[in-house]
Order: sequence, then C-alpha cells, then structure tokens
Amino acid sequence: MAQARRKFSILEAGSPRYVLARKKAIGKSIYLGVAVSYTDEGKFDWACSSYDGSEFSIHEDTFFTSTTVTRVDQLKQLFDTIIHTVGDYASSHYFRIQAVCVGCDEKTASVVADHPDLKDPIREMCTRFWFDLDATPCIYKLRGLSLNEEAASAARKVYDWFTPQFPGSIPRIAVDPETNEVLVDMDAHCHMVDLKHFEETTDKPTWDKLLELSEECKRRKLKILFFNSTPQGGGVALMRHATIRLMRLLGVDCRWFVAKPNPDVFVITKRKFHNVFQGVTADEQYRLLKEDKDLWIEWCEQNFDNYWGEGKGVIDTADVIIMDDPQVSAIIPRIRKLNPAARIIYRSHIEIRSDLASVEGSMQHALWDFLWSGFISKTDLFISHPVAGFIPPRVPHAKVALMPAATDELDGLNKKMSAADLEYYRRVFNRCAEDQGSPGISADRPYVIQIARFDPAKGIPDVIQSYRIFREQLTAKGLESDQHPQLVICGHGSIDDPDGTVIYDQVMEMLAQPEYVPYAKDIC
Repeated sequence: MAQARRKFSILEAGSPRYVLARKKAIGKSIYLGVAVSYTDEGKFDWACSSYDGSEFSIHEDTFFTSTTVTRVDQLKQLFDTIIHTVGDYASSHYFRIQAVCVGCDEKTASVVADHPDLKDPIREMCTRFWFDLDATPCIYKLRGLSLNEEAASAARKVYDWFTPQFPGSIPRIAVDPETNEVLVDMDAHCHMVDLKHFEETTDKPTWDKLLELSEECKRRKLKILFFNSTPQGGGVALMRHATIRLMRLLGVDCRWFVAKPNPDVFVITKRKFHNVFQGVTADEQYRLLKEDKDLWIEWCEQNFDNYWGEGKGVIDTADVIIMDDPQVSAIIPRIRKLNPAARIIYRSHIEIRSDLASVEGSMQHALWDFLWSGFISKTDLFISHPVAGFIPPRVPHAKVALMPAATDELDGLNKKMSAADLEYYRRVFNRCAEDQGSPGISADRPYVIQIARFDPAKGIPDVIQSYRIFREQLTAKGLESDQHPQLVICGHGSIDDPDGTVIYDQVMEMLAQPEYVPYAKDIC
C-alpha cells in the first residue's frame, strides 16, 4: 500500500491556532527547500520542506501538466502552484519565509541541460519568490534518496547560508580564501532578478547603450576587475554587489576583490585618509606619518603578493581594473609592472576637499601629494562625483570623468514592498531598537529618516539638532506632540571603519543632554 503523501497544514481563519499565531510580535522565520523531478509521463513530482532551525515540515505533491502546452508553460503552471501553496501555508501560520532554495535531481537537471529554454521559467520562479514573497531565492543541484530528502537538504543548506539574526534574509558574505574574490550572491546561487527587471528601471536609450557596451565587452573578451577594502558595510560595497549581479546577467566577465582586513591599517585609511580628505578633522594628530605610510604600503603589497599577483590568474590576465577609493591604491604601481597593457581606473567615491588640498602645508595637501605622486597618477582615468570641489589638484582635465553615486532599485534596500512586508520590517526594527534601549517606530505616526553609516562626515548631529528646532516650531504652532513626526537614525558600521561605535556613542550622549531629552523618546 502506497504511503500517504504529507501536506502542509493550512490553519482556518479564526481558529484557536490561527489567532494564537497572530499574537506574536514577529512571525516565526522559516527557510524552504523545493525539489522538483520531471517524469516522462508529462508530470512533475515535487516536494517542499519548511525548516525553522530545529524541525522540518514536508509537503509532497504531483502536478499533472496539460499536454497541449509547451514544457516552458508546463513549468510556469507548476511554479504558480508552488508559489501559491507555500504562500498560503506561511500566511495561515503567520510564518515569515526568509529564503528559498530551489533545486532539482540529476534527471531533471539533464532535461534542463538538453532544453536551455527551461532555465528561464526556473529563474522566473526565483524572482517571484523575491518580489511576491520577499524571500531571497537560491538555485542548487540536489542529491538524495528521495524528493523529500532533497527538499530537506535544500532547506537546511539555505538555512546555513543565511544569517540567523533578524531579519534573517541576508545571505552571508562569501569570499574566496585563495584570491579574496567576493562571491556575490553566494557565488551566483542566489537569483533574485532577471535582465527584464533591470530594463524596467531605466529608459530605452540608456538600456540600449548598456546592451551595446556589454556586447562589445563580450566580443573583445574583456576581463574587468574591481578592488576595494571591504565586501560589506559601505556604499561602495553596496554598489559592487549590484554591479556584479548585473554584469553576470549580461554575460560580462567582471570580478570583485577585497583586501584581507587589518584593523591597524583601517585606522589609518579611515581617520588619516577619509576623514582628513573630507575636512571633518583639523587635529594634527591625524597627519599622515612615515610609519603610517610604511604600514599601509606593506599591507597593500602583502595583499597583492598573497592573492592577486603573478601566477594568481587575477591581475596578470585583466584588461580593465577599477580601484575604488584610496585604501588599496598602493598596488597600482605593482599592477603597472605586472600587466602594463591593463587600463587602470581610479574611482573616487569620497569627498576630497580640493580647497583644502590646494593649501600647501595642510594635512590634505600633504596626503594628496603622497597618494597622487606615488600611486594614483599612474592610472589612466580619474572618475569623480560631478562636483567641481571634489576633484583634487594636479589631476589633468583630460583624465577626469564624472559619475554620480548609484543604487539598485531592485535590491532589498530599494525594492517596492507590500503593506504586510513593511509592517513586518517595522516590527523587526522595533525589536532591534528595544534591544538597544531605543524607542520604536509608531504604526500611526509619520517619521523623518536618515539612512547612513555612523560616520563623522554624515552630519548626524546636525540632523538631530534640526529635528529639535523643527519640533519646537511645531509646538509653537499649536500642534499636539503625538502628531509630530518621529526621527529615525538608521545606520551601521563598516569593516574598514573604526569610527562607527565612536559616532554612535556620541549620538547617544547628545540625546542625553537637557535640550534633547524631551525629544529623545521620539528619536529611534
């Protein structure tokens, strides 16, 4: 007698368990594994495993396809069924699907290999998990004695890939230990978007030009490399994750490498490079000394020799190399020596106060003279933000290109979300705020928000002071305090930034001052 197939339970609205589940402040996080097997009879067996870190729930089913439609349409029909099934299951139990691993067995993988057009609906289902259910999707080839075992293995694998803390849908940053290459989106296992989604975010002339340039890169077989100091935490890292994701979809050979972290060096590059260039300090203790230069150069050259140098298959085979900011710019002369034919671009993301850098004897002048003369002058192009005051002296106009900062409209920071998703993240934020002794965001009040790293150049004290003045003006006009908007200061640190904790502590001290105490309860 055949064993009865297990199904996800669906709680009836209004039932005791349904009501009890909704008493939780935040829905329980689950991670799904989906395994699909194609049979010759034109039907699909599939299984889905739900894993919360301690126990599994299994759903098994067979999907009978219409014989009058193509295999591509058969897959789309199957995936409609899967999306609706797991969505109803999670919704009724008040679960939060954080991530999904979609996989298939060897037989189904061989069918897809023989019919490349079947890859598109598989990827499309992944994008639907991302846009419809706000779950981060991954693709993986599975092994197991049964579909149930494969689905459970996929669920456990995706659980291990993701951070176990709130919100739980952020994949761990993977870096190749041999070359320090950032393996974006778990080395392409995460598939959230397709080219069509990027196309919808821009105008046709821009999109056509992008396709034209990408085709030229592929025709010339160009290898493009990015170098910077950290794979996470700052705006550069945010842009590079999106860049690699887009380049992969376009088929362009583009890779991203980061240096091995050294806290002592990061004190130099943050406080004696960035902070000095931005003019946020005039303290002479931050003037660059010979021992600082020696340590920084030694660190850059060690990274070059250990990960990217001769025989490593990185710099010696590259055609275009982009250096993001000055942290690892000491490797530029070594690049020139190893690969003279490579084009090197220096991308300046930070504000360089050209007015201060032009004053002989200033810290900015000495710092820029050191970096330009020995390293950055050896590049072919200097890309700056389109602000005249950000371009330092001695950079030839013929070498300058202008490019503003960019962001990805489709990533987790910017994509459109449903009201339910927004409410979930409000509660996640409030849970984190409570852990830090901070007020939470009210569900029925507006708020003003600044999203930035806790950095001396971000003007966080100015924002708080402006908020206090704004609140005083609202009170003077007779508006009740419970109708005043809250202020949300939302940010983080970065691996290469030792100032994050310092600035955070300064903000907390500021809020404890008498003139800010009346408003501190509304500053999250």
